[in-house]
This record gives sequence, C-alpha cells and structure tokens, in this order.
Amino acid sequence: MDNEEIPDDFTEEEITNILRDALTTRLKEKRKIPNKVQINKAMISTLGEFLTCFKLIGYDLDGNPVNFTVYKEKIEKSALDNLFMEQVQNFMNDRLG
Repeated sequence: MDNEEIPDDFTEEEITNILRDALTTRLKEKRKIPNKVQINKAMISTLGEFLTCFKLIGYDLDGNPVNFTVYKEKIEKSALDNLFMEQVQNFMNDRLG
C-alpha cells in the first residue's frame, strides 16, 4: 500500500463498523464506503485482532478480486501457503470424488 496521504472521510471506528456489518449481514443497499486503501487497512487491522497471520481471498463490494497474505515471519507464510494448498486439494477431491 502506498504511503500517500489519505483523506480522513471515515474514522477507524466507522470503517470497522462497516466491515463488521458486512461480515454479519448481507448488504442489500449500496453504501458509501471508504477508498480502497482505507478499507484494506481496516480489514487487515480487524482480522489482525483475531489472527496472528492470515490469507484473505474474496471479492470486494464492487466485484473486484481481493487477495491478502499477512504474516510476520517466513515460517508463517509457509504455513499459510501449505494450508491454502491443502484446502484447494480438499476442495478438488470433494468436487471430483
């Protein structure tokens, strides 16, 4: 992410609330959301409260792909990569089997 200055249109608490709402209910109406840099930082911050390292794969509210891998140590990245590959293999086995 860039170190460019980001306008303070939303507080961190407002962004966290938007993310929590989106995770607990399906948004049925379009909401004004922060810019992508703000929302990405907020997602990483919120998930980081519960996970030491993680991989996030999905789509944002505009249908754009999102892919983050957050870790501190190389061994954590390796563990995430292995877990991801195991999950892909399990998914494929379920689909084929």
